[in-house]
Amino acid sequence: MVKEKERGKNIWLLFAIMSILILFSSVFFMAFPDITFDISMEYPGSSLRWVDLDENSQIGMRFLILRPFWDEIIFGIFGLYCAWGFKKRESYAWNLGMVWSVMVLAAGIALGLSEIFIGKWLSVCVVTYLYCITGLIALSSLFILKRNLHKSLHKQDE
Repeated sequence: MVKEKERGKNIWLLFAIMSILILFSSVFFMAFPDITFDISMEYPGSSLRWVDLDENSQIGMRFLILRPFWDEIIFGIFGLYCAWGFKKRESYAWNLGMVWSVMVLAAGIALGLSEIFIGKWLSVCVVTYLYCITGLIALSSLFILKRNLHKSLHKQDE
């Protein structure tokens, strides 16, 4: 039988990997605002491309593109903090992990809804899938961990 301390000992690694994925995707899209702009224009069917913009428009669009990715970097750092809490077995880790999971899932849902209804995109972007899947995996792993710990405590009582 696996000891109670052994259950979920690697959840920190799962949270760290998911947070790093969010960080890497954010840094990538921030590093290439021209690609981000072109992709964002292709989804609703626009033929406008980055090279079609004059220099002042590119500066303005760069700001508009980079701004939301700073939020994603904060999500990634917050997720790494959750992972660190799990690694150190801090008492707040599970609750903080739940908050992070719900925030990431809610951000993915909000992003997807805005892409479809406001942006009139035919499909959602890759980041939306990343957020929704990450949020679901994080929530599921936390609930499984909690359920397994609850079961092991009941077996010890018997």
